[in-house]
Amino acid sequence: MNIYLIIAAFLSLFNTNLHFFLGGRDIARPLLEAQTLTDEVRYVQYYCWHIATISLLLQTFLFAIAAVKEEQTGLAITATAFAASFAILGVLMPVFFKISYKIMPQGWLFVPVTVFGLLGILL
Repeated sequence: MNIYLIIAAFLSLFNTNLHFFLGGRDIARPLLEAQTLTDEVRYVQYYCWHIATISLLLQTFLFAIAAVKEEQTGLAITATAFAASFAILGVLMPVFFKISYKIMPQGWLFVPVTVFGLLGILL
């Protein structure tokens, strides 16, 4: 059993729960209630929010399976690549849009997932 990938799985599960519960309350619900947006914008964004939920949950499962089945390194590589891409996007977007990480801190949640994923793959 790969302890680093287990930690990555638990961190991914933590991120999934944050996204689902806090994001649902603070982001998804207000988005659906925003009458200044067109139905197309509201529902496509809501659909994207659900895609993110599914992606985070799958990332959790990929890490968990790879943690217990050593021959599944490809799953760990895939999950780590997703975590790294989410981290890079989330850390760079506030810089690009010149907004505070207080407004958009999510990218930093994927940095430790990426680190533990890399440790699990390399060690």
